[in-house]
Order: sequence, then structure tokens, then C-alpha cells
Amino acid sequence: MHDGFLRALQTQRSNLRQRWEALLRTERVSSPMAHPDTLVHLMDWTLDRLFDELRQPQMRLHTVCDDQRGPAQSCACGKNPLLAYFSTVEQAVVEALLVTDAHLESLSLMEKRASLQDLKHAVHAVARR
Repeated sequence: MHDGFLRALQTQRSNLRQRWEALLRTERVSSPMAHPDTLVHLMDWTLDRLFDELRQPQMRLHTVCDDQRGPAQSCACGKNPLLAYFSTVEQAVVEALLVTDAHLESLSLMEKRASLQDLKHAVHAVARR
């Protein structure tokens, strides 16, 4: 991920967390463990892990090739309480990246696409753990 995107995401962390929580609260609750009031307590920890992944991409290179599936494709029944949790963080982070995009106009389209892919891979790596 381009350093400029990572810095921009880190500066938007509080907005990112608020957007994530708002998205999570709109999702259908599949079980008591999937209730947003239960999951919001994990958000700061998850964002810490996500930013760790983005800072150290070499730690996940081998897992990216092993499993291209997202969290939703890893659960056959669809009742895993973390499915909505991780799909909404991915949506919130991608939205934040698109907002950040306006501030990083000097990057090429290839660099922007690569940063978006890195972001998605990092979310999936955290979700797999």
C-alpha cells in the first residue's frame, strides 16, 4: 500500500470507525454474538491489526496466495457473527480510501488499484485470524 494512503487512513481513523459502526448497525443480526453492541468493542483492536497488516505486508504475502476467498466465502452456513463485522469494515475502509483518493491525485491509477487490493487483502488476513 502506498504510504500516502496509509497515512491518510490513519488520520481518518475516528471517522472510519464511526462509519464502520454505522454500517454494522444496518446489517441483519444473525445471532446474539453478531449484535453490533457486542462487536463494537472489538473495533479498535481490529483497526490496530489492520494497520499492522498494512504496515507489514511481507507478513501476509504467503497467505494472500493461499486463500483468495473473503470471510463470507469461508462460512457455509452464513451465521458466523463476524461475517457482517468484516464485510462492513472492508466497505468502510474502501470508502475511506476513495475519500482519500481526492487528496492523492498525483498517484497513478495502477498505484491506486494496488493500494485498494492491498487494503482488501489486509482485511481478509485479519478476518482469517
